[in-house]
Amino acid sequence: MEIWSIGIGRMIATALENNGATVYIVGRRLEVLETAAKESNKFGKLIPLQGDVTSKDSLLSLVETLGSRHGYINLLVNNSGVMFAPQSRHSLEPVKDIKELQARLWDYSTPEQFAKTFEVNCTAVYFTTVAFLELLDAGNHKGGIHGVTSQVITVSSIAGMRRDSQMFSAAYSMSKAAVTHLGKLLANILKDQKIRSNIIAPGLYPSEMTAEMWSEELVQKGVPLQRGGEIQDMGGLALFLASRAGAYVNGTLHISDGGRLGLFSSTY
Repeated sequence: MEIWSIGIGRMIATALENNGATVYIVGRRLEVLETAAKESNKFGKLIPLQGDVTSKDSLLSLVETLGSRHGYINLLVNNSGVMFAPQSRHSLEPVKDIKELQARLWDYSTPEQFAKTFEVNCTAVYFTTVAFLELLDAGNHKGGIHGVTSQVITVSSIAGMRRDSQMFSAAYSMSKAAVTHLGKLLANILKDQKIRSNIIAPGLYPSEMTAEMWSEELVQKGVPLQRGGEIQDMGGLALFLASRAGAYVNGTLHISDGGRLGLFSSTY
């Protein structure tokens, strides 16, 4: 049993369901979820559930629904993410003096947008994971693949490792660095319960978030493999982590970016 949130995770959900898993997809926009389920179902086991991962009440309601239907889950995929566009479209242009730099950084976003970015990208991952711990623990004693313990997969981003000045979305980059660290922490916090935690850090994949910035020039110059990520790339990685082949993998970070991170000053 798997539960997953909408976004780039559609690739993950499709790969899991198309290979026999029952997958619940969760998000605020029910019509988007229903469309994803209709278009991606192979066995009719991709099931939409409306919910808000930033709300404790909503999370508890989701846990109750899954608990009453199945009593356990084997895999939780945290894939919530938001990035606000900068207030200034000149963020990447050279600055004339310190005052101009200060003004750009000051006007980059509002404090509310900063806080919302962390709420969705990191805080929600923490509380979603905590909310589903009982069902993940139950998954270790009920259905699943023999030899594969329950697992949390957190989708982060290579933005959380970039420290170049071109990474102008500071709040997004900081929140992804934080959630990457959270994913590593969880591997130790949950070790006695044999619940594993691993992180996937995607690069340039097609999604709602990347639609505005996507261009053929960016793909050709910004990705050494000269292509964007595809469902076979993301889905294949998720299938490995969820399968017996990945059962010994815990507390690790998996970069899937076609070599893009190597083009920037970065920390791994």
